[in-house]
Amino acid sequence: GVTGGEPFLNVLDIELGESVDEIKFPDLGEIHNPTWSPDGRRLAFSANDNGLTDLFIYDLEAERLERLTDDPYADLQPAWSVAAGRIAFVTDRFSTDLGELSIGAYGLAVLDPDSGKIEALPGFDGAKNINPQWSDDAESLYFIADPNGISNIYRLDLSRRQVYQVTDLLS
Repeated sequence: GVTGGEPFLNVLDIELGESVDEIKFPDLGEIHNPTWSPDGRRLAFSANDNGLTDLFIYDLEAERLERLTDDPYADLQPAWSVAAGRIAFVTDRFSTDLGELSIGAYGLAVLDPDSGKIEALPGFDGAKNINPQWSDDAESLYFIADPNGISNIYRLDLSRRQVYQVTDLLS
């Protein structure tokens, strides 16, 4: 959210139904898509910073903000896997040509928060690939794509690197 013109994360205790912490980030722009780490100690999120959208991690115990990406590419919609400890996200880094100033379509990637290594994931070239969500066992990643102009849900089998269509909507 935003309070007093500053973005913040509001941590809620679900059982109590009340806020237990409000963390302000005066140096960042709007914050999107917070996702918990497997140990519940950290939050990953995307945030605007000087017109660019990058990924960040906030360590609640250490009260420390860490920037995961710092480049002109759009990095959005992080999803932290409980089983694998990796962060899936949406990015245009594999389809954008900065030299030509040609912005590409959104694809999927996975990031190891410890090493910072980013790996492209299979999806649909030239189509949007958004909203990644991990399966409970971290063997698959579900996402929305529109390779035929119609948004549907797909499942990426990570070991086989194969994409399967889950829904078949007509519009």
